[in-house]
Amino acid sequence: MASFQTSARRLSPFHHKQASLGATFTVNQFGWAQAEQFTNSANEKKAAELGVGIADLSHLTKLSLNGLGLSQVISERYGASTGDVRGRVLTGGRGVFKDAWCAISGVDEGIIVCNESLKEEVIKDLAASDASHFTTVDVSSVFAGCCLLGPSGRALLRKLTELNVNPEDFPNLSAAHTPIRHVPTIILRNDLGSMIAYQLYFERAYAEYFWDVIFTSGKELGIAPIGSSAMQLLGFS
Repeated sequence: MASFQTSARRLSPFHHKQASLGATFTVNQFGWAQAEQFTNSANEKKAAELGVGIADLSHLTKLSLNGLGLSQVISERYGASTGDVRGRVLTGGRGVFKDAWCAISGVDEGIIVCNESLKEEVIKDLAASDASHFTTVDVSSVFAGCCLLGPSGRALLRKLTELNVNPEDFPNLSAAHTPIRHVPTIILRNDLGSMIAYQLYFERAYAEYFWDVIFTSGKELGIAPIGSSAMQLLGFS
């Protein structure tokens, strides 16, 4: 325990909630204490595959994008196809953006999510584009993040928000701003293979309240906390 406390420099806003559920933690290369597992990775993977799991994504880098013509610039530079990218999550783009997610919620507003190891490369790549159109601000310390994954994830979201999450209206690689129990939230649907997965980002001051709301609403759906080891087994890198 002493070595963990010494090496961990950054704690998720969900840390104490996770510790109360018996999580064991590891420290990643950037000093983040991450919940590795709560029971064991195989059981957690199965819980997500059969129902719904919640995983902490607060350690990921979040970059806010704002400015005139943002939608067009991002579409031309990173879009998998041309046209309007509003309300879409762009993945599989060229270069460093193969491993980052860019969600454009409007003509002039968006967010990029990536592993911290890619942060400088992403910022450098953005600067090489027509940067006069927009500004990039690191909001990683402002936003907490979590992922709801599994076949019951959609049913859980229906209990939490008025957003229409029917598959035909909110398919994979969709993005939206919506309140979840009065907390302004960015929702990115980014499935893990055939598994439905929703990433939720919101101000970290609401994190413990948000965690309690999700667990209370998900209780009848068998919600289970998912550690980083199970997430890797499910294909999240």
